Amino acid sequence: METLELKNPEFGTEAIGNKLADLVSLRKERTNPLVAAGHMDHDIGIMFMFQAKKGVLSNSGAASKLVNPFLNSYSVDISTFETLFKTFSPQGKGIKFEFIFISQQDYIKYTGSTNVSTGATEFLYFVATPLDHNDSAMGHYIIFNLGHKFEASMDFISSEERRTLHDNYLSSQFYSNMNAYRAPLMQAEGIYYTWADINKILNERNIDGRLYKEVQFFLGEVIELDIIREYFRDNPYYVFDDVAYAAAYGGNEKRLTTIGKYLPDDLVGKEVFFDMGSLYP
Repeated sequence: METLELKNPEFGTEAIGNKLADLVSLRKERTNPLVAAGHMDHDIGIMFMFQAKKGVLSNSGAASKLVNPFLNSYSVDISTFETLFKTFSPQGKGIKFEFIFISQQDYIKYTGSTNVSTGATEFLYFVATPLDHNDSAMGHYIIFNLGHKFEASMDFISSEERRTLHDNYLSSQFYSNMNAYRAPLMQAEGIYYTWADINKILNERNIDGRLYKEVQFFLGEVIELDIIREYFRDNPYYVFDDVAYAAAYGGNEKRLTTIGKYLPDDLVGKEVFFDMGSLYP
């Protein structure tokens, strides 16, 4: 997939979507490549989520109890990505998903719904910012879950509101604790995808050739390179470009990322995951 760097310092240059997508291939003798690829995504996705629970989240104190229930059930309809793609892809090169914290009051304000089935006071969410070819924002949109259906005409916010909500994340104890855990490297603030990446999500099909309808997001932590190497040593079905992977991967260990799971999930015995940060193949 295409990889593009961001020029606007406001949106950063880290966590480029799918930049490592071509570093793993299947050996020709593998009879069912879809199953093999699905099993690899499943296995590494599980490792990312397990590592987060004992690493980046356990080191973020009480905040981990705050965010886990919401990203564990953070479901986004594929039509949300489709709406953003159709509206903005002809005008720009990609979309940035930034982490934000919102309060219960914010949720009620932006959705009009008072049906917040939790006692938590803050939620971890995404703001989606489509970017033009000069990396300027073409709008900001909150992508909600908790049963709220995305509407581009309703779920947009101003640049000032985006900055305030993102600053809530950057100033939180959750973020500072994750930075201490990763020190001296900084924690991820968001994830960037090209429109080609989003188009791939829209057209992903299951083993029976049917399009998926929904993506469910989970928190994950980028695992150590040695664990990745061990996985591929133990799984001879794959050809792994160790040198290229190590060059692209350096410095990303212990980074917070998000793992996506396609729904409805009908790969027998294995969930079909992908990594929004694309820091694994």
